[in-house]
Amino acid sequence: METKEFKSIAEILYLRGEIERDKTAIIFLQSKEKEEKVTYGELSNRAKAIALELKQKLDFGDRVLLLYPPGIEYISAFFGCLYAGVIPVPAYPPDSRNTERLLMIIKDSQSKYALSTSGIMNYVDSLSEATIVNDDRREGVECLSQIGWIATDLIVSSPNIEYVPEKVKPTDIVFLQYTSGSTGNPKGVILNNTNLLDNLKAIRDALGCYSGTHMVSWLPPYHDMGLIGGILQPLYSGIGLTSMAPMTFLRNPFLWLDQISKRKEQGGVISGAPDFAYQLCVRKISEEKLASLDLSNWKVAYSGAEPVKESTLIDFFQKFKVSNFKMSTFLPVYGLAEATLLVSSGEKTKEPFTINIDKEALKNQKVQVITKEDTNKISFVSCGSKEEGHEIHIVNPETCTLSKDGEIGEIWIKSPSVAVGYWQNEKLTQEVFNAYIQDVNEEGFFRTGDLGFMIDQNLYISGRHKDLIIIRGKNYYPQDIEHTVQTAHESLRPGCGSAFAIESEDGGESLIIVQEVKREFRRKIDIEEVTNAIYLAVSREYQIQVKDVVLIEPSSFPKTTSGKLQRLASKELYLKNNLQPIKAYLVC
Repeated sequence: METKEFKSIAEILYLRGEIERDKTAIIFLQSKEKEEKVTYGELSNRAKAIALELKQKLDFGDRVLLLYPPGIEYISAFFGCLYAGVIPVPAYPPDSRNTERLLMIIKDSQSKYALSTSGIMNYVDSLSEATIVNDDRREGVECLSQIGWIATDLIVSSPNIEYVPEKVKPTDIVFLQYTSGSTGNPKGVILNNTNLLDNLKAIRDALGCYSGTHMVSWLPPYHDMGLIGGILQPLYSGIGLTSMAPMTFLRNPFLWLDQISKRKEQGGVISGAPDFAYQLCVRKISEEKLASLDLSNWKVAYSGAEPVKESTLIDFFQKFKVSNFKMSTFLPVYGLAEATLLVSSGEKTKEPFTINIDKEALKNQKVQVITKEDTNKISFVSCGSKEEGHEIHIVNPETCTLSKDGEIGEIWIKSPSVAVGYWQNEKLTQEVFNAYIQDVNEEGFFRTGDLGFMIDQNLYISGRHKDLIIIRGKNYYPQDIEHTVQTAHESLRPGCGSAFAIESEDGGESLIIVQEVKREFRRKIDIEEVTNAIYLAVSREYQIQVKDVVLIEPSSFPKTTSGKLQRLASKELYLKNNLQPIKAYLVC
């Protein structure tokens, strides 16, 4: 079934449900022994039943939260929203730690209802009855209990439901993708039908999602890479999908590779993950299990969502080549939610291309290619070239002019895949989504905030997404973590600290906190008490571990003359051990 003439992903599923109703759409692996299957016809019928329920309560364009564990019911509810013409807002299911974030998403999106399972609804009821000390968390729980709830697993569907999805325009919103972070003002990325269909086509062509291939994915379904790349792409292209929950993979990484090994489709298997997942497989899968794997049919192993490291690619290949894995299977990619997902990709069936850059030149944002034998090198893996119909420019972020050859700059893009903007945030949308390149007199570019360079049409990423922190494939905004830190104890000075990541011994990323104390607490601070409060607060809010906390003297945090935080400068001071840590005074 050709997809180029369709106006929405919902229309594509609807037609597949009519024409290919008996074809298996998704296999969801609940455990090693238990799986659930759904055909296109069954999935479309579930969406129709949910849509009929929504039409009784909501109007076209209303927003609804999707609060589900990974699984087929979540996907059914997502398409049920699209069938009904309402806008889904995917989010992590509620627990005792993320209610503040959900509160802000509810307020920002003005969601009228939450769709979920009866089990999660019962859990929310238990939260509302619990004693909650934190005022913000209490407000979040109260808000969750006050909006409307629909348990879609209790909605009965049948093979003969008469329902035709709402007619939509290319400019109609498909869903809102909220950026990560549990404090501060969350940003909802607006994706319309044009954005989504353009990027789904780009992904299909880049990964080779054509007839006979099969997708295997464990990626979180609440974010762009897991939802668009791991769920919507197989449905768009009409290829099979084997899916599992992220925790299933994390508990037993072997299951991911085992599922790839078992798929023997003629066209091969397509599956990918962030860099940390490949590292995890290297560390956790025993040598004894390698003999049971046959990865010769793994056609494309894409790597994205966090920096692609040459060492990880080499280590994975060296371990799994006995299982018939080929280095040419790797496909480095670059993308972000504001571009729907994919921006650039490597070339299929060819080994990833790596260049070596002089470390000293790099400190000055200069690109000087050197030989692999040079000891002063740092390696960069190419994230390939731009997708068809897309533009990529490297721009000086200060002057907004094109960077010169051999200079690192900010990555600016323009394409039909670039999102409409941020929900209810016109000022930031104008600044970020309609940037102007001065020396070529051209506007309408999206500023990614990522730093990089291009050589021979190949894109290389040299810096973080602005100050984005990426740990285990998940993005965290430093200002959110900093807010959590600065409210963890009364002795900490607001607006005078930083959160950043450094490379850890295992090749991953570790979180570091640098924080000023208030002047009035300088001589009476209990360093151990404050440090423990920070560890606890960050762990509770983000489920990540802080590697190190440095409490520093008042007025010693680096700032610009205009008072802006210099996070990079604080990181450099930390790495050089040049911070001014507070002294432990004897309290009398």
